[in-house]
Amino acid sequence: MHLAELGIATLTSCFVNSNRDPKSEAAKPSDFFYFTPAEDEGMSISPDAANAFFALADAGKLPGWCVAIAPVDKLAKSRTSAPCTPVVWVGEGVVLLMPIVDVSASGSDAGASGLVRFPLGFVETSGEVETSGGVVKVPELGQVWVLDGEFALAL
Repeated sequence: MHLAELGIATLTSCFVNSNRDPKSEAAKPSDFFYFTPAEDEGMSISPDAANAFFALADAGKLPGWCVAIAPVDKLAKSRTSAPCTPVVWVGEGVVLLMPIVDVSASGSDAGASGLVRFPLGFVETSGEVETSGGVVKVPELGQVWVLDGEFALAL
């Protein structure tokens, strides 16, 4: 929701509530957010990634900066009771949950490259990050969480 809408929506709900029938349900400011961007509607976190996040967080295996920027409310909505075997790549400044490496040979074994795909990732840095599968080249993102991302992988 835009903060510019918040004041108008709150005033509108107050006005409606002051003139409403006491037997009817009270109006909420969220009833008057007509121009809220629809970007959150299409964004959903996979249940596997949400389950992996909570399993790793409960075990104390995630860095504090990652937990601090995590969209916990969205993760909680996607969480299921399905059993989870979390897979995570943790490098300095990057955490990738449930990564899948898609390697395509480029003619010679020495020049192999590919992509790291993941349903949920957290980035605190930019540049090259060493992982157990090679070097993940992280673009300039800053401190963010990423849905359905992919990074270049140089082996």
